[in-house]
Amino acid sequence: MSHSPVLWHVTMSLDGYIAAPGDDMSWVFDFVDASDPGGDGVGERTGAVVAGRRSFEVGSRDGRDVLDGAWSGPQFLLTHRPVEVPETIAVRSGDVRPVIAEARRAAAGHGVLLIGADVARQCLEAGLIDEIVVHIAPVLLGDGVRFRGATGRHNLHLTDVSRHGDLITLHYRTEGR
Repeated sequence: MSHSPVLWHVTMSLDGYIAAPGDDMSWVFDFVDASDPGGDGVGERTGAVVAGRRSFEVGSRDGRDVLDGAWSGPQFLLTHRPVEVPETIAVRSGDVRPVIAEARRAAAGHGVLLIGADVARQCLEAGLIDEIVVHIAPVLLGDGVRFRGATGRHNLHLTDVSRHGDLITLHYRTEGR
């Protein structure tokens, strides 16, 4: 595979939240195996990760590695503020396009996994996302960080629906991809 697809992989509550108040992500792990959320082999498909600072800080605060340590490879942190990170993580700022291009090269034909709502929004607005995978968890959070895409309309094509216990997974391709 020569093209490294860009994948937004996210778990959402039934009422549309991807994090509880205080950026609490602990509820997610009541429903998914962090090393293989939704049982869809995302780790095997991932060749590089691009994360936003907020998601990186939440993961660091909670002591979680990418896919709970079941994956390792090139990681890029997109931020506009200086940050201390392990030397294995490349810190980038500015336009998301060159960061995704660099991540695609590093992924060597495997997917580029997006972590963080703002990074995903920027990529969607730039037309860079190939696939969106949404795990819908059977919980109502009532408040927190909302799942939201880019501004404006983006047509998606449903390619698969699966169920793992009480978790429903929806796979979408972005139009034109």
